Amino acid sequence: MRYLTKQAVIVFVVLLAISLAIGYPLIYLTDEWITANQLNHLVTDDDLLYGYEPYGAADYAANHHDTLCYTLALPAVSLPAYHLFSLFGDDFRLAVLLLWSALLLAVLLMVEFWYPEYARWRGIPWTWAGIASWGVLFVLNAALYRQFWFVRGMQPYDVGVYPEVAAIVFTNSVAFALLAVVVFLIFREVLGSDRWGVFGLAATVCCSSYLFWSGNAKDHALVALFFAVALYCFTLYLSRENPLYLVMSFIAVGWTAFARPELGPALAVGFFLFGLAVAAGKGRREAGKVVLAAAGVPLGALPLLVNNWGLSGHPLVLPWVAGYAAAGGREPQDLLSTVAGHYAPTAGDFLSGLYGAFFEPVRAGSAAFFQVSPLSFFALLLAAAAGYAVIRRRPTGITSRDARLLAFFALAAVLVVLTYARSIPGMSASPGIIPDMRYLSPAYLPMLVIGVYALKHAGLDRDGVLEALRTLFWLAIIDLPLIFVVLQVVAGQNRGGQITFVTTLTYIFLAGAAVLYAAVLANRASPRLLAYAVPVLMFFPLAWELVVDFRFATSCWEGYHFWIPVVQYIWYIQYAIFPL
Repeated sequence: MRYLTKQAVIVFVVLLAISLAIGYPLIYLTDEWITANQLNHLVTDDDLLYGYEPYGAADYAANHHDTLCYTLALPAVSLPAYHLFSLFGDDFRLAVLLLWSALLLAVLLMVEFWYPEYARWRGIPWTWAGIASWGVLFVLNAALYRQFWFVRGMQPYDVGVYPEVAAIVFTNSVAFALLAVVVFLIFREVLGSDRWGVFGLAATVCCSSYLFWSGNAKDHALVALFFAVALYCFTLYLSRENPLYLVMSFIAVGWTAFARPELGPALAVGFFLFGLAVAAGKGRREAGKVVLAAAGVPLGALPLLVNNWGLSGHPLVLPWVAGYAAAGGREPQDLLSTVAGHYAPTAGDFLSGLYGAFFEPVRAGSAAFFQVSPLSFFALLLAAAAGYAVIRRRPTGITSRDARLLAFFALAAVLVVLTYARSIPGMSASPGIIPDMRYLSPAYLPMLVIGVYALKHAGLDRDGVLEALRTLFWLAIIDLPLIFVVLQVVAGQNRGGQITFVTTLTYIFLAGAAVLYAAVLANRASPRLLAYAVPVLMFFPLAWELVVDFRFATSCWEGYHFWIPVVQYIWYIQYAIFPL
């Protein structure tokens, strides 16, 4: 247990440092005005349901009937960060900088004392060189440091004062770091080793948009965290058959409903039916435990019920439903009617919408699901291989325990897609669904679990995993800056052009990796080749991340610049070389 705690701590510290390093407290989408206003109103004790002040445009507010149409999940959990920053006033950026510097130093010291076998490279104590470099970096940051204004009413016209945005973005970075810990634990539990846990974590960071959303004021990082906790607890239930884990999973489903009300019902029903199906073969007593465990959903959803009651006057009426109804002079729908309306089928070509969302978006500059997460495609390859084996009446090579886990993760991904099935026909053409199919982002994790399992199923062993991690590391260090330069030369001022270029490369290498995977399954190629092909496939989503999260960092609304001054000036240097 102590060893696992050390692993969790170092994962949290490393991923929080990475998120803060590339993060900048800016509003990326106009929808983030809602959350920023809600946090401001919580602090100032203003109306929590109406009023687009101090953020937002008049036409946007009018389109939303002046209703702040989100739950208070993200604003509420951002309150501690806001009050922490208020202690430092206009020097709150200094607090973040000191924290980030402490995180870097802590990583070096943890490696040196907890993992001394990794603290030497060819006999050279690289950790001590890292500490010396840390000192130089600290001095540079101190020299380049400039304040982020926090206190309103002190500067002319309050230009550049966005404390709520800063608090929300910082909270999302913490949520991302916690998500990373849960992701590591999920892969470790499913695949059975720490090394696979690290590889699964690397795959999730590279082949998802979670890192991107950790640096914005949207709630996708928080939703992913709650969803991941629900997945992890259900995984423990399937592996260890302890109903307490099932209760915890249903509680986390309730939390997910608080952050994203439309996702909660699908998860609750799907998880309940799957748990009931697993317990059915063990007798009525086990089935009864599943029924009792489902009480965890309303327990976890208590914050949502309180949120509804406080804002709409009824625990089963969502606040924005009440606000929109009041604007239209009609009675608001109850929760059941709202849910039924959300899941009702809509007009549009679902299959073409599904293709656009997963492979080729209609809107230029948007990224499809498999473009951001090409490793997830291996989940489909594994399903095809298992289906072929069943048809030919051959063994699939998947144990009954693993089959249950894989079926559960497949169900979780399908539930996310079904939740937004009504939006699928127009999702890839919507101007608000950028930079990826963001509402489908919770499905990255379960699809990646199956995709990474597919590599193990194909014969990639522990040594192959280590080689893959080593290859990915050197690709990120050497080739990521190179492809960034190439992208600027090819389409320097064209965001859509850069994304199209990366997408083309991603799909070319995905096709090659899929052929290699099939050859490995057919015993025509060595599984060790996957250790070199898969990191290349994971590399291209990192290039996409570099484009949308660094190169075009200025394509945002209210907020500040990068948290870390050195990163800010690196951005200035690349901007001077490749002007926008």
